[in-house]
Parts: sequence; C-alpha cells; structure tokens
Amino acid sequence: MTHKHHAGCGCLAALSRRHLIGFGLGAAAVAAAGPALAIDDGYEAMLMKCIDPRFTTDTWKYMTSRGWQNKYSQFNIAGGPIAAVAPIFQEWRAAWEANLDISVQLHNVKRLIGMAHRDCGAAALAYGDRIKTDRAFETEMLSQGLRAFRDQANKRQPQLIVELGIMDLNGTVETVA
Repeated sequence: MTHKHHAGCGCLAALSRRHLIGFGLGAAAVAAAGPALAIDDGYEAMLMKCIDPRFTTDTWKYMTSRGWQNKYSQFNIAGGPIAAVAPIFQEWRAAWEANLDISVQLHNVKRLIGMAHRDCGAAALAYGDRIKTDRAFETEMLSQGLRAFRDQANKRQPQLIVELGIMDLNGTVETVA
C-alpha cells in the first residue's frame, strides 16, 4: 500500500496535542501537521548511529546495500549505540528509548541496526583514551557496548531482530555477534 505524505512521515499527526506540547512543539506543530495522516505501513529497519559526519554517507551506503533505501528510520546521537548503554551518557537514555518505542509503534520496524564506528570521540569518553591507540581494545569495548545495546533493546522491544556492526574509517562493516 502506498501513502502520499505531504507533511513528512506522519509522525506528528499520530501524536496528541498533549504529546506535542510535551515535546516542546506546541500548537504550531499541530497546525503544521494538517489532517491526520495514515501511520506508515512499515520500515524494514531502524538505524542507531553516531552523529559523526564522516560516517553519514557510508552508513547510508550500507543500509542501501541491504535493500533498505527509503525503508529505514534512524536515530543519531553522539556515540550511537554506545550512548544508549554507557553510564556517562545516562541522561540521554530516555530520549533514545522513547524514540525506539515510537518508531516501532509508528513505522512497524522489524529490525534494529546498532552501528558503532572506529575513532569515535564519544566512545573514548565512555571507555577511556586507550580506545584511540589500541585497536584490539577498541574492538573489544565497542563489541561489549554493542552487545549491551542489543540486550537493552531486546528487553524493551523483544520482537525486533537486532544486528550489530562496527564501521571502519573506510566504510567497511565488521559484524558483531
């Protein structure tokens, strides 16, 4: 089924005025959303990744190579999936969890892709400066963080298939089991 959306994906239309005010968007956003739009039939996946601009194109290429061009949503925050689990970023967790829940509700995502990357400043804040100079340590710490991310996501949304990867500076992705 195809939907024509003139006001984005319809996310705002599915929220009540109270929710929008709670998000700080107020009545102007309600007016901008126009008439109620249908909830999306579903995206294949949701990508959780870091805000680092060096990886924007490569993560898009990765998702497109999976056949998911225009079939995934994403949540970007410093550290990506590491920010969802590292104690130093605890204050951010509620935003991530709320976004995951609403993405599942509105977009019927089937899988969650947690993509960490090499040379991540947020990961260095979370795990220490050794991560910058010891590739084996970096791999181990990112892998541990990604597994914790998967465990957390499975508790919150157990129906999701969670896939994990570490993207290198050249765009290649190492899968984490």
